[in-house]
Amino acid sequence: MKRNKRGGSALVLVMISAVVLTILVGALYMLFESNIQTQRWTNEQIQARCTAEAGANLSIYMLMGGIDVPEGTDAVRILPDSSSADEWFDLGGELGWVQAWIDPHDNNVEMSAAKAYEVRVLSKVVSEDQITSYGIGTMIMPKNFAVFSTFLNEGGGGSDFYYGDGYRFDGPFHTNTSINISSLSGGRDKDPWFYTLSMSDDEYYYYDGSSYTPTSAVQIGDLWIEPYEKMLMGEPYFTLGADTVAFGSSEVMWEAAYNAAASGGLLLSGLADGTRMILMDSTLLVLENELSAVVTYDLSSYSNPVVWVDNADNETVYLKGILTTSDTTGLSMPLTIGVNGTLAMSGSLRYRNRDLLDPDNDIMLGIIVKKGNFVIAEDPDNPGWTGSAEWDSCWTINTWNVADLEFDGIVMVLDSLLQLEDVEFANRDHWPSPRVTLRFLGGIILNELGPLSHDFTYGYRHEVIYDPRLMTTHPPFYPHSGIWDIAYWEEKPFMTESDIGDNWQ
Repeated sequence: MKRNKRGGSALVLVMISAVVLTILVGALYMLFESNIQTQRWTNEQIQARCTAEAGANLSIYMLMGGIDVPEGTDAVRILPDSSSADEWFDLGGELGWVQAWIDPHDNNVEMSAAKAYEVRVLSKVVSEDQITSYGIGTMIMPKNFAVFSTFLNEGGGGSDFYYGDGYRFDGPFHTNTSINISSLSGGRDKDPWFYTLSMSDDEYYYYDGSSYTPTSAVQIGDLWIEPYEKMLMGEPYFTLGADTVAFGSSEVMWEAAYNAAASGGLLLSGLADGTRMILMDSTLLVLENELSAVVTYDLSSYSNPVVWVDNADNETVYLKGILTTSDTTGLSMPLTIGVNGTLAMSGSLRYRNRDLLDPDNDIMLGIIVKKGNFVIAEDPDNPGWTGSAEWDSCWTINTWNVADLEFDGIVMVLDSLLQLEDVEFANRDHWPSPRVTLRFLGGIILNELGPLSHDFTYGYRHEVIYDPRLMTTHPPFYPHSGIWDIAYWEEKPFMTESDIGDNWQ
């Protein structure tokens, strides 16, 4: 009997085809299963990333809400709270869990000075067979009030006051209300100039020399708000209807400066009403009355460079510096001075180093007036003086018979006014005439601008020369505005629970 060779060959081909088909089916199954696993892993990674972003946004919201932030160098857990026994914070539903830590930038000089913090968040998403984590880091910088060239909570300046020709603000200008702006000169050369201008109101008032007109225009009549081309771009250069910035002694965290003075600075209690102070170099001289002894404080010896005068709300202390032609007695250190009541400027006060572009110049003065006014002291040397005799020597008040007054520093008045000490128009002969320039080298942060002059003849014309260092730093323990900027947002997918709380500096 003959064998069928063709049949045998066909059987071999069938067997080979079956094996190949089995391999292909197995390969397809493995590929399909791999795609399912990859898709599952991708979904879990996406979920973990979204959970980390949710935790980061919640942390930022908590910071804006005013939670305590670390003052030292070590990172602190905020989600869950460091006092909690739980190690993870449940976001609810299918979002998963997060840990959030705040780490001060203690080794970066600019970031440390700006009180910047890195917020690090690690998420945890649990699936059927594995745990997926994802990390995010973001740096949050609180905007300090010192960054403003001018800040006004209630505007002011008197019904006839306006920002007109010659006014220039090289730093941010913000007002929680409307202001009056004018230009009475032809052309654009002298028109008011703003680095940025933001108002919480939807309009300002344009003064044309005879009446005030509400407007939202960048150019109207003879007024060109400069730099005009940049202002035309709108936000953030020219912003109407801006968010209101919370202000006042019940809103602003001035307590940080007070606590710093009480715990490592100089807290002055029980001073007589009318006490006079002189700030020179790194020394504060205090004289309560003409017959008392001068008390000298070496401010450089305190761990916290903060002085707080804990006087009554209705009491006044007077402050000035001693000036020489070389300014060798000017302030020589960073310093913050707080006062419960009124602080009267009794003469010019300057920095020893006034080169604001010098990278080694850290001299900076911050003033915080809690309840009283910041006033330009009435000078007994003026012809209309009817008070008691003036004090002797360097303790005299020098605000009237001077070419200009200059105050180097950032002045914050939380509840009251920047104004003349004697605002009664009937006593206008107590004011200098013609007007004296009152120059601030730094900025003014005011609840309200009170009367400083009348009819452009008597009193003072204030001028702000912005200190560009305030863009990145501020006086020690100076209050933050409650506004936080995000400097960067970085994904850190390989961050783990073991290193999220490290001090990364």
